[in-house]
Amino acid sequence: MKQVLRALFLLAMPVSFLGAQLQPKSFSVTTRVGSITAERAASLDAAALLGLDTEYALTKWFGIGTAIDVSRGNTTKEDFLGRYRYGSATSGGGDSIYYQYLGQPVNTVDLSAIGVVRYPAERISPFLMGGVGTYVMLLDAQVSNGAKRKVALSYTGGAGIVFKISNSTGVQLDARAVTYTNYDRSFLDPSKGRLPNFSFPQDFPLPPAAKKTALSTLLTLGFRYIPGAAGGKN
Repeated sequence: MKQVLRALFLLAMPVSFLGAQLQPKSFSVTTRVGSITAERAASLDAAALLGLDTEYALTKWFGIGTAIDVSRGNTTKEDFLGRYRYGSATSGGGDSIYYQYLGQPVNTVDLSAIGVVRYPAERISPFLMGGVGTYVMLLDAQVSNGAKRKVALSYTGGAGIVFKISNSTGVQLDARAVTYTNYDRSFLDPSKGRLPNFSFPQDFPLPPAAKKTALSTLLTLGFRYIPGAAGGKN
């Protein structure tokens, strides 16, 4: 174990003291793919994610830019139970009650202004980032009987590592936490509360308590490009 730690330390030392990859007044674009997982109380299933970051380096340590993340997932069906009745209770034989879990697709777009603090190195550059912006949730028009959307404030924080491939390209790994404010889980209910389960509530698990915020975790792999750096400027 000591030999492994010593080897990692020796590998890290030269990396830490080499020149920076992203110089001041440089611009970079990072395309990202990954996954987004919401906390259980949000009633959203995990989904695939596409992202795009742009950054302008004010110094070799700090930059500002934008981030956009787009996903299309589904609501957690177990949290929305529909109660359907067939027949009439006044007719012979009574009526029949049928229960079904309900779900629907949800498109989410999160757009943020971000700040990035990095430790510049020649091959490996770790960074921290944070931002504030707006998220938009769009429901399926066919399921919701019309276009419906939810717009509110969002906060983002995260960390990652950039691995340099060349002067103009690199690979980025990062993890981010996004907080959706003014969250309303009832907005995701396909029945809009019209089909409550008041006959046998003990037979079906209750969803977690609703919250005013929803926390989502993003894990992404990205390809980074620095225009104009192919000639060795960076």
